[in-house]
Amino acid sequence: MFSRINPLELFKAVDSDNPVIVAVSGGSDSIALLLLASSWAKSVDANLQVVTIDHGLRPEAAAEAAFVSGVSEGLNLPHLTLAWEGLKPESGISQAARNARYELLEEFAYDIGAKTILVGHTANDQAETILMRNSRGEHGQQGRGLSGISPLMLLPKRTQLLRPLLGTSRNSLRSYLKQINQSWIEDPSNSDEAYERVRIRNSLGDDEERIFNICKFANLSGKLRKMLADQAASILTKHVHVSEGPLYSIPASALDGLSTSVKKLVLQVLIAIAGGAEYFVPDGSIQRLLEGDCDNRVTMGHAVIENASGKFKFYREKRNLPSVVVGPGDHILWDGRYIVENNSASSYFCGPLSFGQLQDIEETRGQKLSVKPRAVLGGTPYLCGDGDDIVLPFIKGFEMPAKLNIALCVRSIEHFCPEYDFSLLEFVDALKTRMGSFGHVG
Repeated sequence: MFSRINPLELFKAVDSDNPVIVAVSGGSDSIALLLLASSWAKSVDANLQVVTIDHGLRPEAAAEAAFVSGVSEGLNLPHLTLAWEGLKPESGISQAARNARYELLEEFAYDIGAKTILVGHTANDQAETILMRNSRGEHGQQGRGLSGISPLMLLPKRTQLLRPLLGTSRNSLRSYLKQINQSWIEDPSNSDEAYERVRIRNSLGDDEERIFNICKFANLSGKLRKMLADQAASILTKHVHVSEGPLYSIPASALDGLSTSVKKLVLQVLIAIAGGAEYFVPDGSIQRLLEGDCDNRVTMGHAVIENASGKFKFYREKRNLPSVVVGPGDHILWDGRYIVENNSASSYFCGPLSFGQLQDIEETRGQKLSVKPRAVLGGTPYLCGDGDDIVLPFIKGFEMPAKLNIALCVRSIEHFCPEYDFSLLEFVDALKTRMGSFGHVG
């Protein structure tokens, strides 16, 4: 029913020319991943580096890391424990821990020149994820949520995250470990029904036929998600125009003849780009926009959407815009929309343009800025060093200071991008090129 445990087959998509990181917690899934990856690496002469993340949330973590270190030593593989340090959030700890885990792994990958990180998600994890998302009503997200866990994902800095065991059941992996007398660690939280995933896991039990069928459904949903993303990316590439501000626009006629799902996705992507939200706005809001139940000017996902003169126009609303100091060597994400890199020896201020500053700039230049509609300028960022003139990086005629870079970032697409959405990622990359490496509109 599930794929046979053949290391050469499981890891055939892994690039063995560069170091490969294996993320191992000590549980049965990750220990099986480690042993199977070790067997593969010996066959193809790959360089494996074993990494355990200590989130600093449980006292047992140090002992678990020591166990993984011992198993790694027995395989003649280097092992490193990376710690999530600093204060932990009081809420959303699971999501924060996930983000910290992948950030630590990707930083280490960059340090050693690794392009790939292997993690041990299984078919059971896939089935649990689908059932949890379905229970939350994510079945309405055009097949996106129910595509489940992607076999391949790109982390924010474009490191590959591969899940070679996604087609293998946990029972199969544990049988394999028992056959070779390899122990593993049981995390006590895996039996705590205070967690939704544990309750779902217990309801699934060892019903491999049901797990297999749910995974098959996830695979079909993933194909649907990719098809919709490819169609939306094609429309976006052909028809989206970016102008000063920045302002993003698309002719309403470009949506004619498309399925409702593709129309929704096109608008969701543009709202995400203009507004900088971490997730796409819900389907229901987009449906109302398509059906004309909204005014000609509405706000969704921190973006203003104007529907007039045969065009949809998108730009950032003038609310909740941050003001920050970008120190020497700093690399920040401003307003969820722009990566600001300061490679100079000076500090720069980055914030939203005020009406008074706009007046001063236009008086100095002797003319009004050509941005239309003028409301776009309310969400425009500006940069200014000590004693320097204000620079508007997304307005023509302003020159960026040396060693200071600003570029578009679309978190909802670029951060943890599954392979189903790679065409959308390509569109975002092309859009960045059009806007220029320093944020100037091309």
